[in-house]
Amino acid sequence: MASKQSEDLARGKWFRGFFEDVDPDNDEDGLTEQRLEQWRPLWQNPFADPDNGLSGSDHSPAFAANVDVDNEKALEHTGAAQQQASPSQESLVPKPIKALVIHDGPTWVNLFYDLAWTATFSTLTQNGNFADAWDTVSYIAFFLVVWWLWASQTLYSIHFYTNDWFHLLSIFVQLIIFGLLAATTRGYDVTAYILRSPGVDILDPKTMDEMFDPDRYQKDRIASYSMRVIAFSLAASRAVHWSQHLFVWSYARRTAEQLKISVPLKLRVLPVGLAISNGLFWAAAVVTFSDKGKTVSGAKLKFIFWAAGLISEVLLHGLMEHLKWHDSNSGAFNGSTDSKETLQESVPPQPELHQVPSSSQSSQPAPVQRKQIWPVPRSNVNLRDRLEGITTVILGEGINGIAGTFYAAIAAPELDEPVYANIACAAIIVYFLAYFYFEGPTGRRDPKGSSIRGMMWLMFHLPFMLAIMLLLLGVKNQFLLTSYLSTMTKTFGKFGDVMSVENLTLGDEDSAKNMRLKNFLLKRGMNWGDEFRELNKRVTNNGSFLLDDVSDEHFEETVDVWYQQITLKFMVKLYEAFMGGNKAIDSDTEATLQQYYQPNSTLALDDLNGVLDANYLCHYERIINKLLESNLLGARYITGLAAVIFISLGIMNRVHSKPRVGDHPYAYFYGYLPALSSST
Repeated sequence: MASKQSEDLARGKWFRGFFEDVDPDNDEDGLTEQRLEQWRPLWQNPFADPDNGLSGSDHSPAFAANVDVDNEKALEHTGAAQQQASPSQESLVPKPIKALVIHDGPTWVNLFYDLAWTATFSTLTQNGNFADAWDTVSYIAFFLVVWWLWASQTLYSIHFYTNDWFHLLSIFVQLIIFGLLAATTRGYDVTAYILRSPGVDILDPKTMDEMFDPDRYQKDRIASYSMRVIAFSLAASRAVHWSQHLFVWSYARRTAEQLKISVPLKLRVLPVGLAISNGLFWAAAVVTFSDKGKTVSGAKLKFIFWAAGLISEVLLHGLMEHLKWHDSNSGAFNGSTDSKETLQESVPPQPELHQVPSSSQSSQPAPVQRKQIWPVPRSNVNLRDRLEGITTVILGEGINGIAGTFYAAIAAPELDEPVYANIACAAIIVYFLAYFYFEGPTGRRDPKGSSIRGMMWLMFHLPFMLAIMLLLLGVKNQFLLTSYLSTMTKTFGKFGDVMSVENLTLGDEDSAKNMRLKNFLLKRGMNWGDEFRELNKRVTNNGSFLLDDVSDEHFEETVDVWYQQITLKFMVKLYEAFMGGNKAIDSDTEATLQQYYQPNSTLALDDLNGVLDANYLCHYERIINKLLESNLLGARYITGLAAVIFISLGIMNRVHSKPRVGDHPYAYFYGYLPALSSST
């Protein structure tokens, strides 16, 4: 009996409160608050406000103060104005309250969203050849589109994001869309079916049934599937974005019915306008999935639809940000709307019972009217935090691209001083890019002014982020180029030294097994014995005559051609080591290489005899230029991209907030200083 009682006591001790309700007054360890924050309904009213009588079962009761310095100053200014006002005037001034974050959401959602978004173009960044200007145009076009997917969602979240399952699942659907985009960018090319057909360098409109080349068939198939998935993903993303604004509009109508006022025009722009852009994106998807998508007109029409859809969305979002929450249609207070517009947009005014003195001498005030003001939604999503987060992710993606070249440098047979210098320079570039952005004149400060200023600040991040990605790609190409050239120069020097000191004799098997040359060529992926025996076959014409019968002229010519060919093989092997294997070499260059390697190659003989083309280049130099074309292109625009970054920083600093010229005479100069420094 006693043991049973002790068991009951122990059970009561360990499971105390298991079947009891949560006590909100007993939260010493913060567990109760955490559980309340983790609870989320299926959906919430983004305009819910307890003081407006809009808090129902779908409204979270947890609040947190969120007032910045500018709002505090505005509140003080408004308070002073109320104290100076007469009793009759005081009744006309809405009394602002502190802004409250009533729809706090988890921060990990934004982080996962940013990482998934980065994956959409990381594949294109890592695997893009950038062999010509059109490859760069393709990258810019794709980055512009996917960047707007992120920007439009951010503009929505800073206004309307609520911590419910509707928004959590809508983010999850967008993560799937980003995964589809990331998986299909390998076959993406803006010139496909417009300037050239996939797999060939010319426009050759053939159906897949008419193709017999397996390489072209495979590339055409990949390009077709890639474009279809991209078109569907973009249209699906726009549909999700439209559904979010329709969700907000439906709650806006309910709120308007409860408050007996009309929905502000600000909330009606995007639900109606996004129907147009959605139609354009789905029209592009229909064209891409049809047979017309592989024609020149169909491929152009697809990009026209995409461009029109993007432009319309940008303009619609700009109009939405320009409009006020409190317009005449909503019955809001129509006082002065000068510099206090920021206050009205950041602080949700409350409905008030206005009173004026009675005409009689009675001391009892009589209620005159009730003015309802539209409740401004509050969200914990901050524009500056989102931009700082995505900039960090983009810098990390650029670092990842540069770090991928370190393996090639380490695996190279000869490490030279330029390799170490490149590593140091890349680290300096990335570090100061981050420093200039995060520690600039507007660092750690939210943009001041109206919402349209904040959107402009967001939009000017596009050239800044794009220039960062292209600059770091150029740095990567420069890193590979200088490392490749320094390794190649050192390889040629050491090979010449080894050949001059070793006593080699054609037909001698010991020379074919020379350990020093064997190890030298093995480091470069070649076999010395095979190369030496090939030279012996060429000199003796496959053993048709003895070495003693070989003329000096034939011997010297054969050895010189063989030497040119083996050094070219060195360069190709090093190129494959640095640039990612033999897949980095296009089919035309590979065919020229095989022709150059032939025993009686006319290309090698022409180079030996000094025959040059119209550009005064020999075949050897033309092959090397073709191999390094993309790296040389990236090295050329590094300076220009660096200038774009500084110009963008200067414009962003200026748009961020209007300088107080009266307090700081050189404020305009300091705002544009990064842009001015780029021109020097």
